Amino acid sequence: MIEEQKKATQIEASKKFQKFIKDKNPHGPSAKQLCIEAFESILTHERVLERDQLNAQRFKEYESRRPPANKWYELKTKDFSKELYRNLVSLKPNNSNKAYLDIL
Repeated sequence: MIEEQKKATQIEASKKFQKFIKDKNPHGPSAKQLCIEAFESILTHERVLERDQLNAQRFKEYESRRPPANKWYELKTKDFSKELYRNLVSLKPNNSNKAYLDIL
């Protein structure tokens, strides 16, 4: 019963949409303009989400390859080994790690 109502509602909505699109009422808002605005808002929302995902990924990548913290060699905590690894990575030949971080 629910599936039948869902199908009927979908058919009714489709018919109303087609009628709205084909309506040539010059006094009301343009159907095409409203559709374009709706699609633009959807695309803008998707672009914001994509930018947020890219920034999160960029931050994660930067954190994995960033240079060591200042005075890392004086650390007396368990973070010393992490900072030592970062120092070794930052000493790659031809300064390739710094070039990669600049690209990020």
